[in-house]
Amino acid sequence: MKTLFKRIVDNKKAEDDNLFGLLSSYKSYNTYLSLYASEKDDSLLLFITDNPKRWSYMLDEKYKNFHLLKRLEMDVPKMSIKYLLPEHLIKSLGPLLGMKLPSNKATIVNNISHNGYFIMQTALKYLPDVVQEVKKIINMSPQKKYEILEKCLAENA
Repeated sequence: MKTLFKRIVDNKKAEDDNLFGLLSSYKSYNTYLSLYASEKDDSLLLFITDNPKRWSYMLDEKYKNFHLLKRLEMDVPKMSIKYLLPEHLIKSLGPLLGMKLPSNKATIVNNISHNGYFIMQTALKYLPDVVQEVKKIINMSPQKKYEILEKCLAENA
């Protein structure tokens, strides 16, 4: 029984090693997420970019009432995704990133192609739902990441 379990564990480890080998060519692809909240405006912003220096766009006058939610407040270990670019997420999950939000309650600013950032704004009452979906996206399995990459790269080819 122990040898059967060991063989299953070893096969699983070998599959993961091969998958990370496939993903290693996309090692430079990263997506950074940040959540901003404003009680005054009763708004929540999900900001997605491929480069953290673009967070300077949040210094714009219209975002002055927003404050950054810390990852520890959301119980999230990190706020980045390896091996994927923001456009891969948006193409595969849709503009609402798989969130079950009413489409008339979300405003989307998609400047991925021009300035390299994506902003989704919604009401503050959807904070638990947005945090839950962000956790799902961040904790995505390597297999799911590879499927998204294959899908997006096949569309571009």
